Amino acid sequence: MTAPDQSDQASPEPPRFEYDTSTLSADEHAGDGADQDPEGAEQVRSPLDTTTAIGLAVTLLALAGLCALLGQHFLVGWLRLAAGLLAAFGVGALVLVALGRSRRAVAFGAAGAVAVLLAAGLTVPSVLSARPTALEDAALVSIPALADGDRVTSLPLEGSPVLVRRVDGTAELLRGTRVDTVDSSDGELLALSADGTRFIRVTGTPVETTVLDLPADAAPQVRAILPGAPLALEGDLLVLRTCTAGMCRISGHDLAAEESGTSTNPVPALWTISDGAGEQAQDVRGADAAGIAVPARAAQPPGLLDAVDQGGILPEVPLRFDPDQGWVQLDPATGFPLGSILAGPEEQCRIAVTAPPPAPQSLQAPRPVVLTVCSDEDGAMTATAFADGAMLWESDPSPAGEWTVLLDRGRVLASGTEAGTDQPGEIVAGETRAAWTAPGGPALQQASAFTTRIGIDGARMVITNDAGQLAAYDTAHGQNTWTHGVNEAETPGPGDDAPDVRGMLGTGSVVVLDPASRTAPLHPRGGRRLRVIDAGTGEMTFESVVSGSAEPVAAVGRGSALVTDGDRTLLLGR
Repeated sequence: MTAPDQSDQASPEPPRFEYDTSTLSADEHAGDGADQDPEGAEQVRSPLDTTTAIGLAVTLLALAGLCALLGQHFLVGWLRLAAGLLAAFGVGALVLVALGRSRRAVAFGAAGAVAVLLAAGLTVPSVLSARPTALEDAALVSIPALADGDRVTSLPLEGSPVLVRRVDGTAELLRGTRVDTVDSSDGELLALSADGTRFIRVTGTPVETTVLDLPADAAPQVRAILPGAPLALEGDLLVLRTCTAGMCRISGHDLAAEESGTSTNPVPALWTISDGAGEQAQDVRGADAAGIAVPARAAQPPGLLDAVDQGGILPEVPLRFDPDQGWVQLDPATGFPLGSILAGPEEQCRIAVTAPPPAPQSLQAPRPVVLTVCSDEDGAMTATAFADGAMLWESDPSPAGEWTVLLDRGRVLASGTEAGTDQPGEIVAGETRAAWTAPGGPALQQASAFTTRIGIDGARMVITNDAGQLAAYDTAHGQNTWTHGVNEAETPGPGDDAPDVRGMLGTGSVVVLDPASRTAPLHPRGGRRLRVIDAGTGEMTFESVVSGSAEPVAAVGRGSALVTDGDRTLLLGR
């Protein structure tokens, strides 16, 4: 039996696989992250692995917390900003996890937007709030920067006008938020009345006095123009000295009545007295300016208008020097002498009209004080105070020596060297005791050691002490009237010899610069705290952190100051 031929037998066909080309075509055209129908379509893979995203978010948030903690502890600004950025990126990673089933572009876009917005919210407000406030935005008024030689005059009154007299002869009158430019001629004298309600201009040869009212919200208005040089202005009573045909007179005028007069029919003077012979009204001996230090023994007596020109204030009390009798005080209403002789004609005396010393409030308005300080040949001084011509007190003779005196607020402050020594010192005479004592008297011996003196006048001295305090003490009896804290510099820079705390004391204000405390990481380094304080009460009327070249130039009024910042001088406070 023959076996079948294998070659003749057909080999079986291999299996065939058929593909659904329509399905493959649909898959090829599908996007990588396309959303599928919830009705059974295939889901798209998450744009970021869930475990990786959560781990990244936890890491970023942990780093953010660590940066924030270290930044706040060490007050490092870049760590605070890094904390905000890391926290924003960590939240962005969590958004990716939450949007894992969405399109890739949508998920990353949403996460990026959240991160950017959160980063901005965590950093930008902090940066903006830490920036120092622009002083010009807080200023009441702004004028061109004061130059060397410009003079500033104000009064120890709340809301006092401020008179700025420039070297070039121009002037500005600052009142609240108002600035009036004064175009003065060469040699013209400008001053404020002692109550701050009027502005005085003295011009010409022969001399002429113009009195202007200072309404609250309007330009100065002329009240009266009268011939003569002014001696005093109390309320509406103006006292003038005039010279005609070689004869001089002193007369009193009622400014309230002058409004009804005319140039052809002027209102007659209330009173007139003879004052010797002369050609020019101002060519006679005058008083000294209050609040300005002068040698105790004058090389040459001041002229009639020197005190008004130097101090910028026309006093309320008229003083007259008689070559035969000496110094007397006149009644501005009648022209009669008041009380006794203030100082003899041959005595070497300084005399000035000052504001009264600081005292508790009373029902009776305090009267201006006339101070005299007379020197012997050896330099020993005797100070005397008068009110309405009556003596208030007289000091014992001071130690002999070479002294410079400041007559202010009813006290005499002398600085110089005592005979037989070469050490400079200060002594004060006031209403509390007859003896001359060091400023503050025995009371200051119990106070902390002084580190910096901001300023001193007849009313008070303002100092810093080793206890980190800014304190004010009465110049005569040493009573502590108010205290504030001060900051010391964190790390003085190389070659930095400037004191940590500096400032100045004015008529009724204190302005102080000290290092600013950094309590937040983004607070600027090297910032300085500028404060304006009412010198009488200690009330702080202005406080700001400043940087750059801002420097105080004058403390004015009660609770105001002029500060130069760049090319502008700003009035700050109230």
